[in-house]
Amino acid sequence: MRIGLVFGTFAPMHLGHMDVINIAREEMDKVIVICCGHEGDRGYPMFPLEKRYELAQRQFSDDEKVFVTMLVDTDPKIKEHWDQQQIWNYWVDRMLLHLFQNELINARDELCFFTSEADYTHLLESTPQHIRVHKCERIRPVSGTMIRENLSANLELVVSSFAEYICSMTHGYCSDRNAH
Repeated sequence: MRIGLVFGTFAPMHLGHMDVINIAREEMDKVIVICCGHEGDRGYPMFPLEKRYELAQRQFSDDEKVFVTMLVDTDPKIKEHWDQQQIWNYWVDRMLLHLFQNELINARDELCFFTSEADYTHLLESTPQHIRVHKCERIRPVSGTMIRENLSANLELVVSSFAEYICSMTHGYCSDRNAH
């Protein structure tokens, strides 16, 4: 089976992420969305990892082609001892083991990472696992950082399950906006 892998912190999941996921959906038989992070990462406090995972699952609950899983990132202290490529090599090993142990992939599957980040493309292509990488062109130039800086002004760039959560957490400042 041809499986597309799309990973991210998804803090929050936005339309740029959906562009990448939709490209993977068109090209692959199955897409696995991997919510990554750790306590205290850029998603905290509003978007703890478990909430991001829950909201991503909700976003794709009716999509038989997209599966969502959660992977707790490696200990951030690892950065004190390893260079960036070593960290990515280790992370990819952990991710593949996680996907295999949870029966989301098997040894015969053809895997491909989908990303719009040039830095990620280079690091992934350099891992010893030799997984194909599809560098997606950004259709919508949006980032989680931009959204987090001004949630109310950028809510229309957030996918529906996350937008609904944001509205519920901000006590209705979105009441005049249409959540997707």
